Amino acid sequence: MSPSLEDGPSKRPGSGWSNQDMPTLMYPQINSQSGQIQLYKCHRRYIHTSHGWSRTGSSSPNDAISSAGQGEKVLPTDGDEGKVVKSLMSQLCEKFYAKGWMPGTGGGMSIRIGSGTPEDPYGVFSTPSGIQKEDMVGEDVFELDMHQNVVVPPSTPGLSLSSMTNLWFVVYKLRPSTMCVIHTHSMNAQLVTLLDQDSYCRRNNNVFRITHLEMIKGVGNHAYDDILEIPIIENQKSENLLAPDMETAITNYPKCNAVLVRRHGVYVWGDSWEEAKTRLESFEYLFESALKMKSMGIDCGQIPRVNKDENQVKRRKIND
Repeated sequence: MSPSLEDGPSKRPGSGWSNQDMPTLMYPQINSQSGQIQLYKCHRRYIHTSHGWSRTGSSSPNDAISSAGQGEKVLPTDGDEGKVVKSLMSQLCEKFYAKGWMPGTGGGMSIRIGSGTPEDPYGVFSTPSGIQKEDMVGEDVFELDMHQNVVVPPSTPGLSLSSMTNLWFVVYKLRPSTMCVIHTHSMNAQLVTLLDQDSYCRRNNNVFRITHLEMIKGVGNHAYDDILEIPIIENQKSENLLAPDMETAITNYPKCNAVLVRRHGVYVWGDSWEEAKTRLESFEYLFESALKMKSMGIDCGQIPRVNKDENQVKRRKIND
């Protein structure tokens, strides 16, 4: 049951938050998809899209390597996909902020829609610069074309494009099936770029290696026992200056769906927003695992040794 205005300001939805009090119209219980779009398209967030959070393709948890997502449309109908994408991005960024992956005003993301044909050209959506992601709404998001021209500016005055905007297009160019790129400033992502790993990584300090963890399957193109190598590029004074090094890293590591930036964070992408989100969560799990394994004296990049004789003794004891 929705709260009434007689309950007092402290019990109204939105009261005391950065958007101040929501108008009464904004909080009836509306369950239809079209009703929710109409209700929230210009104010808050909308998450119900044509496919669910976990649908990242035809893969099964039992597959050695997960398959790619399909990059389906965010909206299944001919509705205003752009408005829904903007609201979707604001909700995702709010969740990443809550996880500590986009602290301060750091981090951002981009979603691409369309098929790239003259009849259905690509539209690229990008988060703005200098705004806390917990406070971002759909109308703060920029819409661009594939030439990086602003097609639809934010409704909120005074916003500017993020300095990382050109990096979305680097990924879209080199990974043509990509439909979403996410950039985070998480603690784990920047700390793993400082790890002192084995002799291979000390000779090649532009790569982070990890192997024999189940969640490696979640980043795409890798099985549990593969050695996952994530390229590391050096940070720059301004994010747009990362473009040449990012191009080189993506080209040199065709199996990897991420690039780490030393003392900074990580860029992750996928063929749909669900796939990019799933991969980001998997990478974050691996980064945290690597740091904890290091504290235990375990090098996450080394293939674990298995004592076959010891295993045979254990099996005999179990069988007995």
